[in-house]
Order: sequence, then C-alpha cells, then structure tokens
Amino acid sequence: MLLSLSAFLSLGLAIASIPLITQRWVPLTLFALSLVLAVTAGVLGWTALLLVLSWAVVSAVLFQQKHPLWLYALMAGLLLLAGHLVMTHTAPGFHNLQVLQDVKTSPDAVPYSLYLNFDKAALGFLLFLFAAPRITSAKEWLRCLRITLLFFIPTAAVLIGATYAAGLVVFDLKLVPFLPLWIFANLLFTCVAEEAFFRQFVMGQLMKKLGRSVWAGVIALVLSSLFFAYYHLDGGVPYAIFSLVAGLFYGATFWKSERIEATIGVHFLVNLTHILFFTYPMLAR
Repeated sequence: MLLSLSAFLSLGLAIASIPLITQRWVPLTLFALSLVLAVTAGVLGWTALLLVLSWAVVSAVLFQQKHPLWLYALMAGLLLLAGHLVMTHTAPGFHNLQVLQDVKTSPDAVPYSLYLNFDKAALGFLLFLFAAPRITSAKEWLRCLRITLLFFIPTAAVLIGATYAAGLVVFDLKLVPFLPLWIFANLLFTCVAEEAFFRQFVMGQLMKKLGRSVWAGVIALVLSSLFFAYYHLDGGVPYAIFSLVAGLFYGATFWKSERIEATIGVHFLVNLTHILFFTYPMLAR
C-alpha cells in the first residue's frame, strides 16, 4: 500500500509542478519516478506501461510542430482513443487505487467512494505538459486569476443553483475528515485530467483547425461540451445534462482566457464549493 501511495504521490507532484516550473525535465523526472513506483507496486502492468509510453511519444510529437494531415489525424485519433479508454477506465493493465469506500459526508447523502486513477491522471499530465503553453510572468498569472474568479461565480451559481432547485442537494456546511485527500485527488487527478483532455486537447484542437471566428469557437465549445457530457452519462441523464452545462461554462472560460489553468481553477472551485457547502455528492433518494 505504501509503495502504491508513493506512486500516486509522485504522479501528483509531477502534475503540480507543470505550471510552476518552466523546465520540462522536472515534471518528466517525477513522472518517470511515478511509473517506476507504479510498476513495482503493481499499479501498472506491462501493457499499461507501454500504453502510457506510447501516449507520451504521441503527445510529445503532436504538439511540437505542424504535420501532414494524415499524420496529424492519426496521432489525434490515438489520443482520442486514449481519452476514451481512461474516461471509461477500460485501458488494460491499470489497477487504480480505491482510497475511500461508501463513506457518507452527511446522514442524508448518497454513499461516496474515491479512487486515485493513474490512467486518467497520466494522460492528463501528458496533455497538460505538451499541449498547454506555460505561464511565464506574474502579469499572466494575475490575468488568469481574474478570469478564474470572474467565471467561477456564475458557474457555481448556475450549476449548484440548478442542482439545488432540482432537489438533488441541500445546503450542508461541513468539513469532511478526508478533505485533504479529496483536494489532492479532485484537483490533480480529476480537474487537471478532464480540463487537459476536453478543453485543452478537444476544444483547443477544434478551434485551431476550424479557425478563430466566433462561429468556429461556438462549434468547438458545443462539441467539446457534448463530448464532456457523454462521458458523464454513467451517472444518469440528469447528471449528463448538468455536465453539459458545466462543460459550456468551463469551455467559455478556456475560450476567454486561452489558459487551461483558469478552467482547472473554475472546475475545482465549483467542486470545492459543492463538498463544503452542499450535500455531497447528492441527496439519497
């Protein structure tokens, strides 16, 4: 167990280091360490390791320069397939770690389980590292922070307000005992991975290929949000609809800021508001 946790901790540090350190060798070294620890601990089988290494090669090549259309389509298709495998957790050889099982954040809440998903986080790390440009100045960070706060308020109001109006949650101020673990997993393994894939990769590449017109942006926004909602259908149709609305807000944040850090911030702050102030994940029926 300790070795498995060390693998996930190293992966989390690798992800967290990306926006803070401009030299890529630092997060890549931490990522390589996480792979060694994960294979040793049995978190990754050899098939999974080969998949991660292939994702790394494709990500490193795809976003560095222009390619012939056939080669671009092949590499983009491979990353879309990788995204499907990790979002559905059907990639072979991954043994994700369950750290919470059927806990109740409130007496009237649905039991909640939490996994550390190496597959999803590994792809998110690679897309964050290779596809997203780095922030290099304090001025850029301040702009990113302003846009994050600007979009967080209406996003949280609409999403949580809608779930409250639908009777899925009620106001429930609390501090859950596993909050530090939840923050680690939700920020680095969920928000980064989903924003790196759905916004930076899917929406970003659509905007790049369709052009910079308003209509191209709208098409990219809607398609990436529908894609995001599709992978939340396992929670039911209402959950997928809320995910569609969330995707539109997160995508609008990305469109305005052109920064994945802003979309990660909005996504995480909405989730944090939910767990701290409302029934989490939802009321039991």
